[in-house]
Amino acid sequence: AVVSTQSTGAEQEMKDRKCRKEPTAQAIKMRLTNPLPVEHYYTHFLSLVKDLLDGNIDPGAYEDKLREMFGVNSFVAFTLDKLITHIVRQSHTLVTDAGCNQLKNLYTTYRSGGGAGGSLATQPSRSSQEQNYLKDAEQTIVDENLYKIYFFKQGSKLTIELIDGENNEETETEACSDVRE
Repeated sequence: AVVSTQSTGAEQEMKDRKCRKEPTAQAIKMRLTNPLPVEHYYTHFLSLVKDLLDGNIDPGAYEDKLREMFGVNSFVAFTLDKLITHIVRQSHTLVTDAGCNQLKNLYTTYRSGGGAGGSLATQPSRSSQEQNYLKDAEQTIVDENLYKIYFFKQGSKLTIELIDGENNEETETEACSDVRE
């Protein structure tokens, strides 16, 4: 067996840090050196996100601390709090909105009868049930868009189709590849 001798990202950062010059902001005492060792960045990052979401730290301080740790590469982490906030809002809408609850119940009803998706091999046999499901969904939410979502396990592909409610044709398709289970 071949054993890899590559160092982890933290070990590489520690080696590289010794070779770097002191940043100008630290040299003129505008910024203190980060006392946190690189090995603890991940756990500190998670605690920062938790503090931000709990309201114990303001977004500006959150971004500043991430900039101290990760430098210019911290921009990815800036969006994490926004992503979590949007996920929480959408989840809240799914739970509290009457239309969402009606669609969930409709899905549960049709799923137990085989009309809400399944294997591609069995699609022709359930086509009429799926059309009935689509009609019922259109009647449930009249003024909003409907989407048909396909997940292909083989090839890990996700396809989302916008359904045109007037003539039941799929009008727009957006495919997202490399979806992991």
